[in-house]
Amino acid sequence: MLALLTVTAPVPPVNGTVVDGFRAPACQRCVGHRGVTIATAAPSPVRAATSGIIVFVGQVARVLYVVEDIGQGAKITYGRLQGASVAFGQVVAAGDVLGVSGPELYLGVRVGGRYVDPLRFLGFARGHLVGPGSVIVG
Repeated sequence: MLALLTVTAPVPPVNGTVVDGFRAPACQRCVGHRGVTIATAAPSPVRAATSGIIVFVGQVARVLYVVEDIGQGAKITYGRLQGASVAFGQVVAAGDVLGVSGPELYLGVRVGGRYVDPLRFLGFARGHLVGPGSVIVG
């Protein structure tokens, strides 16, 4: 397993505006938004935010996802893709293209199975403000 990287300047997975922010659920099955939704121009390349190993590429409820294990129990989920260009078990470096986005990209992070704010975890919390609750990623 890879050691968790301390990323001082992670690669933004896409350029876009956060249109739905992270809302932690009160319990495992409770309502919440377990990641962020980023509006972007489709199709846009989706890049690995940091180095890792691809542990899932496939559809869940007809939505295409790529999951990257970045070590020490942390996984990044990239969702709502139109296509994937990686395969299970593939090692990727920060900035490698994982696939192409639709008009929105879902970005989620789990650490030890618990969802955390992906913008804070990846160091994008200091994004450029565009309006109430919106951040430019990239």
